Amino acid sequence: MLDPHKSGKATGTTTAAYVEAVRVDTRGCGPQGKFLAIIRNTHATLTMKYKIDGYPFDVDGTRSGLAVAIKAETEIAAATSVTQTDVDKNYAAVVISVIDSSGHATFQIDWTTY
Repeated sequence: MLDPHKSGKATGTTTAAYVEAVRVDTRGCGPQGKFLAIIRNTHATLTMKYKIDGYPFDVDGTRSGLAVAIKAETEIAAATSVTQTDVDKNYAAVVISVIDSSGHATFQIDWTTY
């Protein structure tokens, strides 16, 4: 049986290339398989960027290898949280990737499925 609810936290430091900060298999999560995240730039002076991709279900119910852009590249100011990001479609997986903007910023991402 799949877990009906998942949540977690990711922390780290951005780099010059996009890296996956969070990858969540959302199949079977919650009544609707939806995803919510709060992304915070915890660095006092540097900015960072993030993007969110969704991987739809393939015809056989597995995760497709093709990503759908849920949120295009967006910059986050120093010491700022983005507005809660609500993924309102049922994807097989949701991926949040982060990258430098003005330098190696630190971040925290709190997420949950519902």
